[in-house]
Amino acid sequence: MRVHRMKLAGRPITGHVIETTEDLPAFAAWAKQHREFGFDNETTSLEVYRPDFRLRVSQFSAGDQTWFLPVERHPRFAWYAAQTVRHAKRLYIHNASFDLQVADRHLGVPLAETFPKTIDTGILSRLVDSRARKEGGTGHSLEELTETYIDPIAAKDIKGSVGQQCKELKLKKEDYFREVSIDDEIYQMYSLMDPVLAWVLAKTLLPKVPTSARHLIGYEHEIARICSDISKNGFLLDQPYTAELATRLRQEEEYWLMEIEQEISKLDFIDPEEFNPGSTDQVFEALVYMGHTEFKQTPSGKPQVDDDLLEYLAGNGVYFARAIKEYRKAGKWAGTWPESFLANADEHGRCHANINTLQARTGRMSITGIPAQTLPSGDWMVRRCFLADEGHVMASIDYAAQELRMAAALSGDERMYAAFANGEDLHQITADAAGVTRKVAKMANFLVCYGGGWKALVEQAKIPEAMAKKTIAGFNAAYPGVAKLAKQMTRLAGKQGYIETITGRRLYVDQQRSYSAINYAIQSASRDVTARGLIKADKAGLTSFLRLPIHDEVVASLPLKQAPSLAKEIGECLRTQIRGVDFITDPEVAQRSWGSLYGADI
Repeated sequence: MRVHRMKLAGRPITGHVIETTEDLPAFAAWAKQHREFGFDNETTSLEVYRPDFRLRVSQFSAGDQTWFLPVERHPRFAWYAAQTVRHAKRLYIHNASFDLQVADRHLGVPLAETFPKTIDTGILSRLVDSRARKEGGTGHSLEELTETYIDPIAAKDIKGSVGQQCKELKLKKEDYFREVSIDDEIYQMYSLMDPVLAWVLAKTLLPKVPTSARHLIGYEHEIARICSDISKNGFLLDQPYTAELATRLRQEEEYWLMEIEQEISKLDFIDPEEFNPGSTDQVFEALVYMGHTEFKQTPSGKPQVDDDLLEYLAGNGVYFARAIKEYRKAGKWAGTWPESFLANADEHGRCHANINTLQARTGRMSITGIPAQTLPSGDWMVRRCFLADEGHVMASIDYAAQELRMAAALSGDERMYAAFANGEDLHQITADAAGVTRKVAKMANFLVCYGGGWKALVEQAKIPEAMAKKTIAGFNAAYPGVAKLAKQMTRLAGKQGYIETITGRRLYVDQQRSYSAINYAIQSASRDVTARGLIKADKAGLTSFLRLPIHDEVVASLPLKQAPSLAKEIGECLRTQIRGVDFITDPEVAQRSWGSLYGADI
């Protein structure tokens, strides 16, 4: 057995590395004395369900003692790790959804068994301060939290050691964890410290959760468990279609590259073979050479050559701008979506979304792996890659005007209440009050909920300043209760630096952006409407049908004959009422592909 001596905040930490099966009795004797453990895994990647994913090491700690089990080396090591997880009455884990899915798939310990006894320090840190480090908060990575709450030296020397070793070995961090020797001293010490930090952080963060939010601890762990089950379910990939789409997009990319080279050859200022269409500087130089001189500036002061500019120029007959835009689009779409889906599918042809249940400072969820929230709005081509299970069809259950209904519930605005009660068109009410089109009014309605003003409306709607001001004034006149709430929350945020949502969540608000307070309150409370709906659906035994939660929508795979009734049942679980405002849902059943909900014919 190998022993490492370390220190954390001045306290000695002893790390034990199991090397042979003869070392296991000592580990078993230690584990038997404890029922609470810090727990962590080291793996080859973050894609738990990829066929080439490997669990390399499982680590356990209890205070100043920590153990390293190289489970990839012998089945007995994996068995002892699984038995220790089962033996535990409490597990302290940082970002538990990942490690518990690893334990479920690779150690055979089900999520239903592990989640009820887990405290996730990632969840606790977000209930204490939901802001990322760049937003002025403590941040939520293990390194950031260690630096803030435990020991900045340990954060730098131990957690930062891998980054330094990657530079020395000339390895990317994701390659390091796959390729580094399991006997490497730095790797072992890094791994041994993780469960210790989770243990200490849990004890440190629990009392720091604001009183108003303490009831959310169990609630957030339940949501994380449900979303982990959804991740485990996976989403069936239509591999032939996806491969064909990837090929077609790469062919489009190549076509537009040839078109760009032809356009560049006409300019006689640069060799077409040396021109890089992905270089903003070179595209800028080409556009200037063609006579375009008006560019917005990036925050760093560089000329901005983005999709909006390229689309504007393409619409005005600049074929080069169109070619650049289409080239970039084809390459980005191919790499971001179909190629990524194919690379990450499991052995059964299913993709598994990584659902970050508390990603934004408001608590709003985000999804990677299947980046549903960033897919082109209304487009079926990428969504067509995914299918309902055999004998199933796709269904979408989404909320009707969720955030506007939350604005009504929080503000008590009588006109808005009446509009929802009578089935009136809120966007048309604003349009009539402001004397603008419904499209502009709709943008204004959501902008106010997002904490935006007339300047943002000018940018998004491409309308004159006077019209934007008139539209916002029209909203305020139509719904004075919302305008009043926005002012009250702005003052409160400016005074105390944070607000508390109707669920008790504390959200810090930047002093210079205190006007965002109403947006935070609406967005966070709306997220909790969806989350509570997921809990009700889970209690009704419907989680196995769910594929993705996407803000105010849930996508499901339902048996063909039962699809209408099951979609209605899920919709009833998601429905709720807050302060007299009904949060209604609109279930829709389509054909077998996710894209059929957006117009695809299969």
